[in-house]
Amino acid sequence: MAGGGGKEQADLPMMLRRLFPVLAVALVSSASSWALDLERAGSPWLFGAMVLAELAALALGLVALRGDTDLAAAWTPRWGDLRNGFLAAVIAWAVATFGARALAGSGAFDGQLLRLYVQVGPVGPQPSALFVLGVVIVAALEESVWRWLVPRALEAFVPRRVAWMLAAVLFAIAHLPAAKAMSFGGSPHLILPAAALALGLFLGAFATAVGRVVPGFFAHVLFDVAILGPFALVQLNP
Repeated sequence: MAGGGGKEQADLPMMLRRLFPVLAVALVSSASSWALDLERAGSPWLFGAMVLAELAALALGLVALRGDTDLAAAWTPRWGDLRNGFLAAVIAWAVATFGARALAGSGAFDGQLLRLYVQVGPVGPQPSALFVLGVVIVAALEESVWRWLVPRALEAFVPRRVAWMLAAVLFAIAHLPAAKAMSFGGSPHLILPAAALALGLFLGAFATAVGRVVPGFFAHVLFDVAILGPFALVQLNP
């Protein structure tokens, strides 16, 4: 009996490791769909809910992987990280902007982007410290969870070359409920999960190639600023 109990205890960490990606999707999808509802447009909870969900996913991932993460090493900065992150952000912004316009049409793209601006709320020509801090914290948590911990958990049953791609797909799935919550003109906000998939694949490949998340973090922050930055121009030129 004692031996059977020990086996069950030994199986729990592996079970949690396998469940972690699904639980991360559940946490983030619930928080994003709630935070991105039109009723909470302009609320600080846009970032607050996402930070709490990603923090919970981060804690869960650290417990599930039980130290088998090398997360500290993944956050070790190196010379050239900011430069590489900037170049990656430029590429990601160009692909996301022109790709979305080509697929959705200029009018649909602009309309859905405006819906995102409305949700974020007033940014202004000089974004507040709270806004910038929210972007930085969410980007850091998403890189830790989706570009590092989730792929490591998926490696329990798929090869590493597949794990980071599957993590990007799960990252996009986590944004599907938010796409419905942010529906524009009766249509789901499909640019949101599409951008999540594209960014997840791009930054996932980046993190896998360099073996760290720091350059991808810089790229993620700069990409978010590039996407949301035009909102200041919208306010200055109504």
